[in-house]
Order: sequence, then C-alpha cells, then structure tokens
Amino acid sequence: MNPRAGEADGPLAGYFFYGEETYLAHLFLEELRAARPGMEDSPVRRFDLSVQRWPEILDEARSPSLLFSTGRILLIESPHRKRDNVPSPYEKLTESDKRLLSDYFADPTPATSLVFIYPGKIRPTAPLVRFFSGLSSQVRIEEVKRLRERELVSWVRRRFASRQNTATPEAVGRLVELVGRDLRALDGEVEKVSTYAGPKQEIEAEDVDAVSGWIKSYVEWELAEHLERADYRQCLLVMHKLLEQEGVAPLRILALVAGFFRDILLAKLRLQEGLKDRKAIFREIKPQIRESYRGLYERQFRQLFSLVEDISESDLQHILDRLRDLDLKLKSTTLAFRFLMEGFLFEYCWIRRYGRPINRT
Repeated sequence: MNPRAGEADGPLAGYFFYGEETYLAHLFLEELRAARPGMEDSPVRRFDLSVQRWPEILDEARSPSLLFSTGRILLIESPHRKRDNVPSPYEKLTESDKRLLSDYFADPTPATSLVFIYPGKIRPTAPLVRFFSGLSSQVRIEEVKRLRERELVSWVRRRFASRQNTATPEAVGRLVELVGRDLRALDGEVEKVSTYAGPKQEIEAEDVDAVSGWIKSYVEWELAEHLERADYRQCLLVMHKLLEQEGVAPLRILALVAGFFRDILLAKLRLQEGLKDRKAIFREIKPQIRESYRGLYERQFRQLFSLVEDISESDLQHILDRLRDLDLKLKSTTLAFRFLMEGFLFEYCWIRRYGRPINRT
C-alpha cells in the first residue's frame, strides 16, 4: 500500500507503519518532507529503539525546534525481528511507555511529526498495532505489505514516472526479472536506467539490459562456479550475499539453481538421442556463449559436460525432485527460504562427494 503524501490540513502528529515492505515507509518520509514548504531541507532526527528509550525520544519530541520552525520529523525505528513469527522485545510496550505516548499525543508538539516503523509480519490485531490505533486521530496507521505482481509492476511504472519516464511492459518485466522483488534494489535500478536513458523518455528492455543485465550474468556465473565445485561453504556464502547484499529475490535464486541442473539434464538427453554433437548441444543450451569467446567458451563447455558425466541420471532426477519439493514448500509454508536452500545445498554437495543421496540405503 502506497502511503499518501500528507493530510488535508497538513501533516499529522504521528504515522505508524508496520509490515514487511518498510521501504514504502521510507519513501513516505520523502513525500512528507515535500508536502510542506521548507521541511524538505530540515534533517530527519532518527531514533533506534535498540539504543534509545521512549522517555528520551518523547523528551526530544516535546522540545520546540527553533532552527526548523517550518516543521520537523522524528523517525523511530524498531530493529528487525530475529525470527519472522516471533515478536521482538521492542514491540512490547510497558505501561509506563503507554502512558508517555498517550500523554504526548493528547497534546503533541506543533509542526512535529513522529514516524514509527516496525518491520516484520505483524498482525493488525497485535497489541502494539491496537495501542497505536487507539492513541489519537492525529496518528495514522498503515500496514506496508509486500506488493503482489500486478502491484509491483504498477509501482515500478510510478517510480519511472517520478523521473519523467515511461516504460514499456517488456522493460518493466525485464527489470523485475533481473532485480527481484526488493523495492529498494528496484528503485536503485530504476534511477540508474533513467539516468542512462538521458533525454529519451520511454524506457525499453534494451535500456534495462544495458544497465542492469550484469545482475543476471553475475548471479548465474557465481552460482554455477560454486555448484560445479560442490563447495558447500562457498555456495552458502554466495547465497547469503545474493539475498542480503544484492537483494535478489528467493524465487529468482531458486530458478537459477533449477536452471543449472535442467541444463545438465537436457545435455544428458541430447547425448542419449545421438542426433547432435557436443558443440551443437552446447549451442542449444547456452546460445549466448559463442565459440569466439575462447576462454569463457572452453570453461563453460568443460563445466557442462564434466557435470553431465559426473552426476548420474538417477542422482540428477533426485536433485530436481528435491528442488520441486523446495519450490512447493516455499510457496505453501512459512519455512524460510534460507533454511530450505541450505538443506538442499548440503544434500547436493553430499551427493557429489559420496555418490548417493543422504537417505538412500
């Protein structure tokens, strides 16, 4: 849900955001600052609930700001939950905290807005949400959910529009495919593509490939290198880096891993058919890697067919079955992607080392 920039009579005293897509709340801060002349130049005072306590925060809120008479914003953020379904200690308000907050919002400081951000799968019926909902009409509550596919496409279009660009459906689809569903990462790529396009108004898929195409090739290369070696530790490191640093969506990582093994299966089938030689099979599977690339071509060619020979058809089928099972669990349960993928990678590396699945007798 996209936050609105402001209210009819000006910014409210408080905005409470909770949910998994907190980047929407951070975008709201910029909209809030832009909604009031002069506020866009005033700094946001930031508080971390793991460091500061409510008395300190509300004392600051009550102090009138002489430097920024047009208005100011205090941002209060809770740390992420350590486990998705377990409330953090910062979501539990003491009776003293509740009294302090109630007293403040009964008589809030003029021209001061407090923005609260609580990340995670917090229910609308949670005590924390119910408390803030009942505080005052001067506090607005927003749940910031992860965007569904159609909402994500519309959001990317709006971000391009905010930079005076339009984008073709192919360009938007390509950007989401390459970057994943992380809004912060997507917004960063939108800015890069828009800057690259310069005076060109309509963004096309070719513009996205020129700027963001490295993401796909980098991800595929790094994953393939470590999967080929069946190096469990390095596979874990690259997966964590893709999730945390690159913001690549879990389903995108799963698709790349599955594609790696499907290529091996297809090469096996083509060799069994006997209708094509190895170079023709390689061209079919990896048409983007030309023979004129020499070193890259030779390395990728050797990698593919060494895996074809190294992994038996029964083991390969077992691996693909495990990936299908992982995909089903990811879509139908609350099990964490990292937990599921770590288990799969461990079993795959076990198969490569010992020549049999863990559960095979």
